[in-house]
Amino acid sequence: MKNLNKTSQRKSSVHWLLFIVYVAATVGFSLPPSAAYSSSEKAPYCGAYPAAEAEYLCECLPNSAQGSVWGSGPYTADSSICAAARHAGVIDTQGGLVQTIRRPGQNSYEGSVANGITTSGWGAYATSFSLVNGTDQIAACSVMPSGATFLQCRCDPGLLQQGQVWGVGPYTSDSNICSAARHAGLIAHEGGIVEVLSLGGLSSYSGSSAHGQTTSAWGQYGASITFNRN
Repeated sequence: MKNLNKTSQRKSSVHWLLFIVYVAATVGFSLPPSAAYSSSEKAPYCGAYPAAEAEYLCECLPNSAQGSVWGSGPYTADSSICAAARHAGVIDTQGGLVQTIRRPGQNSYEGSVANGITTSGWGAYATSFSLVNGTDQIAACSVMPSGATFLQCRCDPGLLQQGQVWGVGPYTSDSNICSAARHAGLIAHEGGIVEVLSLGGLSSYSGSSAHGQTTSAWGQYGASITFNRN
């Protein structure tokens, strides 16, 4: 009789389970957010840049842009990620997801003030990071940061005519990146993403007109930029 009772109990449990599944399918049922995914699937809160990671996605809480930052993009790898993201304009005071990408170290880093954040200058550092936010919005171009060897940035339509350019390619490193990219034919009037490379200085730079953009001539200058066309 005991075995029969156990069998009967198991059958009863199965019936109840099937009934619960039927009700859930009929009336609709969803797991609460805490059960829908594990905490390991969420982006962690931003801390120090992980040394072994080529890319790092993390979340900046509201008003979390605190800590020291060195550079103006790329930033030294020991810089505060959230403060750097606020400086770069990829998040506002409400925070948000931040995608960081490890970059090579630079010979020097230039400090600047942007979006209410002041960054400091620094000398040579072994590793850097650049920033992309949770919607893959790359920071807007300006000029090549001093000491940087590589820069990826975006040219919005309104940035194409907002700065001077010296040279015809290579260009002086203080030339406006978006205007130079337009002159080089890399982007059209709607703008786009460009990758800038640092080169040595030239003894002179010629000026010319191309793609609706006029550049100026200049004499000797200590550093130049060109663009990655691959």
